[in-house]
Amino acid sequence: MTVAELRKTLLAKSTPLTVRDEVWGELVRRSRSMAGAWTVVAVAMAMPALKTIAASFARSFDGAVADLDGEIVTAFLAHLATIDITRPAILPRLRWAAFRAAERTVASEIDFVRHASTHRSEPPRMPFGHEDLVLARAEREGVLTAADADLIGMTRLEGVALVEAAEMLGVTANAVKIRRQRAEARLVAWLRGQPVPSKSALVQSRGRA
Repeated sequence: MTVAELRKTLLAKSTPLTVRDEVWGELVRRSRSMAGAWTVVAVAMAMPALKTIAASFARSFDGAVADLDGEIVTAFLAHLATIDITRPAILPRLRWAAFRAAERTVASEIDFVRHASTHRSEPPRMPFGHEDLVLARAEREGVLTAADADLIGMTRLEGVALVEAAEMLGVTANAVKIRRQRAEARLVAWLRGQPVPSKSALVQSRGRA
């Protein structure tokens, strides 16, 4: 099977997360032990996701697009060398690292332009409504933990079923569902500008219900 064929198989919605993680775990191990060609293969396998990230932020980036692309790939490679492959959703977590790098790069460019300009700055053109960006900002501001942001992103945006996520996390599907509901309740409150309920308050409210 060629890299292109393998990538197409992993992108198919019918491919279980367990299979994707087995393949990505092997890619990471080979990249770390043999480097060279296998690191290139890992980048090639992730290219659709990396291109999507680059395209999402290119509209908001006033600098050289090559610089943005470089930051995305650099972050991906740095995370490839350190990611915990015993945890589920290896590619989504690699993707998050690249996404956060793109977010930081664009935000830094916007800040630089604002300070360098003698005219009134325009509102940043970052895609504030983008789901990934919302989750990243919620995590950065302490509304969600990294694990909860990964869970929402994996099951809401990556198309991973709750049953599949539960299997990877070693818990029941109902436990994953409750965890996601609590995380999303905090996220919704934050988006609406309301007080964000604590985790203990959400547990107590569910108990009373």
